Amino acid sequence: MTVRKVLESLQTHGPLSRADLTRDTGISAPTVSKVVVDLIDSGLLEEGAAPDNTVGRPGKKIQLARDQAQVIGVVLDQHTCVVLTASLDGQIDGERISTFATPGTYDALLDQLTASVKRFDEDTGSQTLGVGLSTPGLVDEEHERCLFSPNLQIINHQTPAVDLTNRTGLDAVCFQETKALCMAERLYGNARGLEDFTMMDMSTGLGLGVFSGGELLRGHNGLAGELGHITVDPTGKLCGCGNHGCLETLATDSALTAMLSERLNQKFLIEDIIPQLRNGQIQAPDELNRVCEYLSIAVAAAINLFNPATLFLYGRFLSINAAIPEQVVRMARRRTLDPAFEQCSVQMAITNKQQGSIAAIVHHLTRSAGPRMSE
Repeated sequence: MTVRKVLESLQTHGPLSRADLTRDTGISAPTVSKVVVDLIDSGLLEEGAAPDNTVGRPGKKIQLARDQAQVIGVVLDQHTCVVLTASLDGQIDGERISTFATPGTYDALLDQLTASVKRFDEDTGSQTLGVGLSTPGLVDEEHERCLFSPNLQIINHQTPAVDLTNRTGLDAVCFQETKALCMAERLYGNARGLEDFTMMDMSTGLGLGVFSGGELLRGHNGLAGELGHITVDPTGKLCGCGNHGCLETLATDSALTAMLSERLNQKFLIEDIIPQLRNGQIQAPDELNRVCEYLSIAVAAAINLFNPATLFLYGRFLSINAAIPEQVVRMARRRTLDPAFEQCSVQMAITNKQQGSIAAIVHHLTRSAGPRMSE
């Protein structure tokens, strides 16, 4: 528990002196010093430079490892996969990012991931402490198995984290993508210090991550949060899950892309559509209104069900202009119970899936180093 407190204090506040850690955690100074030494030896922490403009003999700052250690993140998605590196404080190395089109088979995907992970592990002087995978679909966290991914079916019944560990020798962990986004916003974004919040991802699919009482909601076997597969139009479009009219076929980046591709008889990706909608090359008031309408239903459901203090939204089409998220909030208000809505702040997420993959492995390392009493 003491180890966990020290790590979480540094994750929340950034570099601190040993005295600062003692004050913030309430742990005795000798115990803090012992924990810090052990965590430095393990590679999770390092000593930074002494602070400037101090009187007397300044104590060195303790920080999450930046120079001596790194972690690797992997983002799996329907069209594109990304492999990247970052320091333990979540700072991504912009010069060491590998992006490739998602292969058509699991074996080809694993080959690509293995090559990128090995290259990033070997071409640096830092110690690699682990690999975090942000993964779409249903993930059995206990057995690191992807049970079912409607939008990336090559990983169904596969164990990419286990297979990467076997191929690279690195500790790898698989995290469902929306839960990884939740962790990223809490570690690196505007959810720092929040005990009750939700993260709604409406990019490729629609998922919901929920922090309640300071803990990530898992459900019976880690599958909680699949709001996107609630049927809202029984005669609607076929979803990747096999049902018709699921929320994610109507309220996501993918839904908007499909609607415009069908109307304009041209296959688009969301990154193609966003700039053309911004500059007026494509006019899509009907499609945008339809997607916003269904997204507002999802937002209202999340607020009514989980009563969060803050609901974060993650999706590309919301960035087209400031009026779109405002429209979603107005529509959601009409569908939400007033007491719950009035106490909930709806905000855009400031983190992304790349940071989510880093948060996944950092969360795993933190939990392994010092689990909570309840874990």
